[in-house]
Amino acid sequence: MKGKRKFIAKAGLSVLALSLVSLIHCAAKKYPDGLYAEVTTNKGLIVMQLEFKKTPMTAANFVGLAEGTIKNAAFPEGTPYFNGTKFHRVAPGHVIQCGIPKGSDQQGPGYEFPNEIRPDLSHGRAGMVNMANSGPHTNGSQWCIMLGDRSYLDGDYTVFGHVVQGMEVVFSIVQEDEIQAVKIVRVGQAARKIRPTDESFRKMVEEANVRVKEAEDTKKLEEEETIRKNWPDPKILENGLRYIVVREGKGKALAAGAKIQVVYTGKSLHGLSFLSTADEGKPAFGDRGEPFEYEIGKSHVNPGFDAAIAQMKKGEKRILIVPAELGYGIPGFYAKEKKGEKRFHISPNTILVYEVDVLEF
Repeated sequence: MKGKRKFIAKAGLSVLALSLVSLIHCAAKKYPDGLYAEVTTNKGLIVMQLEFKKTPMTAANFVGLAEGTIKNAAFPEGTPYFNGTKFHRVAPGHVIQCGIPKGSDQQGPGYEFPNEIRPDLSHGRAGMVNMANSGPHTNGSQWCIMLGDRSYLDGDYTVFGHVVQGMEVVFSIVQEDEIQAVKIVRVGQAARKIRPTDESFRKMVEEANVRVKEAEDTKKLEEEETIRKNWPDPKILENGLRYIVVREGKGKALAAGAKIQVVYTGKSLHGLSFLSTADEGKPAFGDRGEPFEYEIGKSHVNPGFDAAIAQMKKGEKRILIVPAELGYGIPGFYAKEKKGEKRFHISPNTILVYEVDVLEF
């Protein structure tokens, strides 16, 4: 009888152990295979699936910060980075943004890493997750969830995931709501291998920086070749601004304080077309450029445009080739949003080509 009781007890323990394994397996299998972040907020749970295969470096950064395995300037190693962070920016219809470490004087982790742009990952619907940055390749710890179609951001910011559960929570978030905890959930063999360390992440960043440098060098050569073919003999100023006089003006160059009417059409070297608006000459989509009032020395479009206008005469027309650093530079340009229309924007580091008229009247 004793042996029988022992056998029954062992069998019961085995069944219990199997049940526990089954429960753990079922808990893990509440999502399809993939890498997930369970973001617990004061409003409820948001679950994001991370694109670790398409954006491995960005996913590694998020996971490493969330689990405290990547060294950063805000917290000691081992400290979960996102716990206690606030949604410091909430733009209705646009994004909710977070990632500034709680209780630290840092705005980010003390390092930056490159963009990881994928054409098959778009900002085109609510729930898409991207990295916030202050210009190309300046990603750190701040990230956003889209509140609508923000596809005009495609190509400029890294999309690295999407919300799979809790969109009602996303839409309920207001500024200063809190992320209480972020838990990384790995489902499936591939996801279980995602265990970023400081060393593995830094290696990914180093390799990405090499690719970025090569791409930028190639882009610069291609842009110079495009300019040479299309505008082979421009005049060049010391600041790098190039121009061609299409029509001579009359009288003297415009003096500081002179008020004139200006109109332009513009394009980038990569196919973007835009026109002047009556709103202080800000660029936009459209069929015809609108004349706008411009006061020499006071009005401002961008540094390259302003430098050229200051040298022109009434009635003069020029083609201007404005280097990115004299145009809208690293921030780029974002026009005011109009309901029902695609938002006009000029991407960071874009060379601009203007055909500009200083009107005679």
